[in-house]
Amino acid sequence: MKSRHFKNIWSDPKVKKFLYESQHGKCCYCERKHDEKRVSDVEHFRPKAEVEGVENHPGYWWLAYSWENLLIACKTCNQKHKKSKFPLKDESKRAYTERSDIDKEEPIMINPLKEDPELLIDYDFPAEVDFSEKPMVKAVGKCMRSKKTVDGLTGINDENVMLERADKLEYYETVVIAELALRELERADKLKYIDKRVRDCVSSRSEFSGFARFYFRKKGFI
Repeated sequence: MKSRHFKNIWSDPKVKKFLYESQHGKCCYCERKHDEKRVSDVEHFRPKAEVEGVENHPGYWWLAYSWENLLIACKTCNQKHKKSKFPLKDESKRAYTERSDIDKEEPIMINPLKEDPELLIDYDFPAEVDFSEKPMVKAVGKCMRSKKTVDGLTGINDENVMLERADKLEYYETVVIAELALRELERADKLKYIDKRVRDCVSSRSEFSGFARFYFRKKGFI
């Protein structure tokens, strides 16, 4: 099949900057923060030039410049894991041309532009954390789609990503310990500083904020 030539306007600094800032500098999948120029890619949710494992599919070339198909992803998620993968629940519903009804497709991958990943993904970590041996904080899919998204289609459970989440877990644990100690001492005047730390952690602007919200919700802080 003849390959298409694309004008790489999605990597124009203005386009990339807009996408980068709209995602608070985070990868759309694993939520790690990365340098805008060196380690972030403009990601096509539906692959533009080919679809891995689907014979004779030309890629979703008509969406190559669509804002609804563009995201910022880290190189681990985009180049190491997702690449040009885009599996569907029902292959017979796949769109092949711009005239196809793309709304009939049922993507297996979670689309962070249209879905809330926090409704579909939990996290697994020890109830009692021993930081002498850093734990792996693993994302756990709650359904078939999210299981495949976190284990293979993206780098959400890449070893380095899980270790970086463990660093956040260590910080979250210190915040919780400090809060409980201040409550015990009845130091309400100091609790506002801890509350601000929690708010900062769960803010959408923060790295791994989805994990932070899961953690602090589980601890009863939000």
